[in-house]
Amino acid sequence: MKTILFVSLSVALLVLISLGCQKRKPPVVDPGETPTNQDTMDLKRVAVEPKRVEGGKFPATKPDLERKLNEVDTPYIVPKGPERGKMRPRNKGSNIKKMDTQNPDDDGGSQAPLRFRTYDELDDATPSAHRLVPEPSVAENGQTVMTTGNFWMALSENGGAQFTSVNPTTIFPEDYGGFCCDQVLQYIPKYDLFVWLLQYSSKDGVNAIRIAVQTTQGVRNSNATAWTYWDFTNTALASSGALDYNDMSVGDNFLYWTSSIGGGQNRYVIRVPLQELQAMGTVNFQFTGSTNAYWSHVTQNGSNGVYWAGHKDNSTMIVYSMMDADGFYSWRDVAVNSWPNNTISSTASDGNDWLADASWKTYVRAAATRRSRILFAWNASKGDGFPHPHVQIAEINPANFTLTNQMQIWNPDFAFAYPYFETNAEGELGMIVAFGGGSFNASSGVGVWGDFVIYYPRLSSVSKTNYGHYHTARRAGGNGMEWVGAGYTYESDGSVLPYYVRFSR
Repeated sequence: MKTILFVSLSVALLVLISLGCQKRKPPVVDPGETPTNQDTMDLKRVAVEPKRVEGGKFPATKPDLERKLNEVDTPYIVPKGPERGKMRPRNKGSNIKKMDTQNPDDDGGSQAPLRFRTYDELDDATPSAHRLVPEPSVAENGQTVMTTGNFWMALSENGGAQFTSVNPTTIFPEDYGGFCCDQVLQYIPKYDLFVWLLQYSSKDGVNAIRIAVQTTQGVRNSNATAWTYWDFTNTALASSGALDYNDMSVGDNFLYWTSSIGGGQNRYVIRVPLQELQAMGTVNFQFTGSTNAYWSHVTQNGSNGVYWAGHKDNSTMIVYSMMDADGFYSWRDVAVNSWPNNTISSTASDGNDWLADASWKTYVRAAATRRSRILFAWNASKGDGFPHPHVQIAEINPANFTLTNQMQIWNPDFAFAYPYFETNAEGELGMIVAFGGGSFNASSGVGVWGDFVIYYPRLSSVSKTNYGHYHTARRAGGNGMEWVGAGYTYESDGSVLPYYVRFSR
């Protein structure tokens, strides 16, 4: 009898464990609080141990310049959805203007009173790597600034006035298939931590995202060569596929980062407790399963959770959320106004289609929370009142996940694309965005939403058919009212010139 009872209890326990790993039913809520189509899934939990490096004593390794970044064999074309709203501009167009890089207190004129505190061109970053798309990121705390591209890192200890290149392959061991690309930076003022995300290539089916942390003084004392780091492998998150194309944001309690595993359609989001990163010991991270948010970035400036999104069709988004207090993540359909999603193309002044690589890539490139709203932005094609490709912005109320506003960054004479957003301490939305077409080669500039002006430090001399996959604007760590930006231009010799800019109202 005891044996039978023991077996019965064991079977029951296994059933309960199995059910706990399956899809959860949505929690019971008051009517109107959440949409009826919300669904949820439990988060998974894994621990990872820290490692440490100091001194930059590893031999330098040349980057693989032949590697194709973020490439897929079968593109995902967003299907046509039911027509909603009118596909036309809903705000005035944005103009472009050259910033005065010789005068750091340039007020930008009466139309858009921006001040450009610091500007520097990073002409000492790895020269050979300049010939690939740089994908720059930046983090700043006062006089200490780090900026990265696909294969390089540069450090400034005088507020961005000058940068010195530091080779990442000399700082960390060349584990897995070796250091690859897709770096992302953050600075966390609350914990005085620089956070550095690096991607490593695959070897024997295993690759990793390496996340390293250091205090501001530790960065300065070591010339950015002393770090505590943790490796998050693809095999810890999924059964197959390589980690690729990353983004990272910070809330009150967690560091959030996202990568795709086995293709852009399999987007994973991971959260790591900030207190455990500060302690530089074992971290217990939680992560989602695969989400249908094609190459999506995660929201910046959140406090108690993170959001990300994909397109179900051109009038419906799938919006995901992972709130700090929950052990699960959620998703639901959100209706938006229809937007033009024909083939994206723009001929630059040198005759190249600078958006050829983005012809179908309408995934959510910019995401931020702002004054109790979520903002998502993506590339859209010309058509229906838009003479050129442009940027669509959807503002969503997370209380009931409904659209509250939809705006665009557009111009009647040239194209905009590749947005990246972050708010300052007052909730003003700073951005970096690319523009090109007509009389312009593909270039990038910064601005603040509502001014309808994008400021560029210099124009590209040529265009490529692959402008790049992202650039970055961040809230300044040393002054929450300011932003720092990492952009680039293409030069006539085929190289890329990255730049750093600090700006504010």
